[in-house]
Amino acid sequence: MNYQDSLEELESRLMVGRTEEVLHFLKLLADERRSKKIMNLFGTAGVGKSYLLDELRRQAHLRQAATLSLDSEQFWHTPSDFCLHILQALHVYHKGKEQHPSQLLEECVSKLNEKAADQRLVLFLDIYENLDGLDHWLREYFFKRLSANILIVIAGRHPLSEAWLLSPGWRHFISRVPLSHLPYDAVERYAHYCHIFEPTIIQEMWRRSKGHPLTLSLLSFTLQPKDQEGNGAFHEEMDTLPFVVSQWLREVPGEHLRPLVEAAAVLRHFNQDNLSFLLKREITASEFFQLIRFSFVRKVDSGWTIHSLMRESIAQDMRARTPLHFADLQKRAVHYYYEKFTKSAHSVRTPEALELTFFLGDALIRAFLNWFDPLPKPFESIHTGHREELLEYIRNQRHCPSPKTIKLFDPHTNRHFDFHLTAEQTLYPLNWLDHNRLFSLGYDVLRVLRNDNGAISALAAVVPINEKTLPYLMEHSGSRSYFTALSKQELERFRVPEHTRAGWFIHTIHQDDYEDVSQHTAIGHMLHGLMFSGEFLLCSPSPFPFFKAAHESLGFDIADFATHTNYDGVTPTLVFFRDTQGEHLPAYLQKLLKRSGLDADFRLEEEATPAAAPPTSPGIVTTIEMSTLTVREQEVASLVLEGLTNAEIAARLYLSEVTVKKHLKSIFDKMDVSNRTQLVKKMLV
Repeated sequence: MNYQDSLEELESRLMVGRTEEVLHFLKLLADERRSKKIMNLFGTAGVGKSYLLDELRRQAHLRQAATLSLDSEQFWHTPSDFCLHILQALHVYHKGKEQHPSQLLEECVSKLNEKAADQRLVLFLDIYENLDGLDHWLREYFFKRLSANILIVIAGRHPLSEAWLLSPGWRHFISRVPLSHLPYDAVERYAHYCHIFEPTIIQEMWRRSKGHPLTLSLLSFTLQPKDQEGNGAFHEEMDTLPFVVSQWLREVPGEHLRPLVEAAAVLRHFNQDNLSFLLKREITASEFFQLIRFSFVRKVDSGWTIHSLMRESIAQDMRARTPLHFADLQKRAVHYYYEKFTKSAHSVRTPEALELTFFLGDALIRAFLNWFDPLPKPFESIHTGHREELLEYIRNQRHCPSPKTIKLFDPHTNRHFDFHLTAEQTLYPLNWLDHNRLFSLGYDVLRVLRNDNGAISALAAVVPINEKTLPYLMEHSGSRSYFTALSKQELERFRVPEHTRAGWFIHTIHQDDYEDVSQHTAIGHMLHGLMFSGEFLLCSPSPFPFFKAAHESLGFDIADFATHTNYDGVTPTLVFFRDTQGEHLPAYLQKLLKRSGLDADFRLEEEATPAAAPPTSPGIVTTIEMSTLTVREQEVASLVLEGLTNAEIAARLYLSEVTVKKHLKSIFDKMDVSNRTQLVKKMLV
């Protein structure tokens, strides 16, 4: 058994308490009738969805099934980019190949069905709550066209929306699997795997974690016998997760690893190269291996990632404790991704562009989006069956409006924001809400947020722009001033087929309590999917300072030619747009860079990442100009000299074989050799 197999076996053993879920997956996988097409895993943050997906993937491979995994944080949330991401994962997409969205859909479906023709294929979708903007398209167009030999596993914090269950075509093809916290016997078994056998410590792990997997994994590091003796004991009044995180940061990694953990928490996806860049020194393979061993770190397509709860907790700790250091790490992250973006093709929306948009928000938008809530309540789509409930919400709001003060806080800059709305102004978003017309569009346009009692507490309407909705948008009070001012040629951009979209019109956002911070958080998470779609966004919010400031913070531009007075017939109202499609993306990113105080043409300081320490392989330092190779190329070259194969180099450096081959090609070009044998000879001369 090789190292990779041993590691996977250990990970499978640590997957405790999920036997029923694994067996259910295997039953669906082996079902010759293909009676279920979707397995929907859902549960709270930190309950172990992603790690369970890893185990299901391992089990599928053991049964000779093909697998394809998509993490929603790794691509732009549009139908086209979803298809592109799949084609790239299948190694059939060639960059620079321009295709119409309909052609992309056809090719993507065709290639998936072709791959499933001879063997079972499992398509894994993780963090599905981020794909709200794709939910209707996936339900009504994409998944329906996939072969019955493809099993789709969808994991997210929430179950699939009511729209899935209301659809006769889907109701009987979905298997819903809620993930609960682990029982005591599973906690005990996990503790034993971690070499913790003292009953009192295991009981404390159970009491503190209540079976929450992420908290349990952290406690396995921090809850040692010394805690029972009173040294660094837990305080009852502190929330378990934040306190356990602080204990872990202080006690486990030690001073040599803590900077790595902090840098990794700043990045959404990290690897050895970008960590070295952020910390201005070469991270050794040994250090990196220690970091990725922790149970809250998992492998993803683009590297590794720290669990979102851990990431946010560590970031909050750094903002409060070392704000200047945190700001410096974020700035270097911007430098890293901007440099990579400038070297990529601007005709495509690259991962680097996605990361840049994540980092370049200003104080107001951070205050709006980054209020720490591990599990904000989701918006759910509503349909004609909810008509009376919607009308009751609107009647209640109009019956007794009251003035509100919106208070927001950015922990990064310690800035506070206060915005005041009169009672009349709080009703403006409802002025032109024609629910019948919106329902008739046939999409998941109307969405609501519910309070603890199940009643509607906020309302949103978001309309996809395509040939089906364009007639409505050219009539609507908030959008007609923009669309009617466009030329026929300009309008053609928006006349895309109804199963896709050219962008979004943010029609309405209304809250029953503008002072409720949790509602702002939920709205921010809903808008997150639109902000990170790399698309054209249009909106005309109420003409008040809060809405104007919020849209400017989001990087919207003002369409001067489209100003109107349609809210009250008097007050000039701006129309905002945010265009990040194709060639518009570089200009948008430069605008964000300039606004953040970073020059779009910046160049890094000379003290950037220093060269690696000389490798220990005999002869290499004295016989080759290592300065001509990058840090990673030096590592690859050293392992070639040791006689390792591409697969062994990939395993040693935690890379794919494709990446190793790319590094070797670059090394061959720089060293003027054509194969490994010539390279070794040149290194040993």
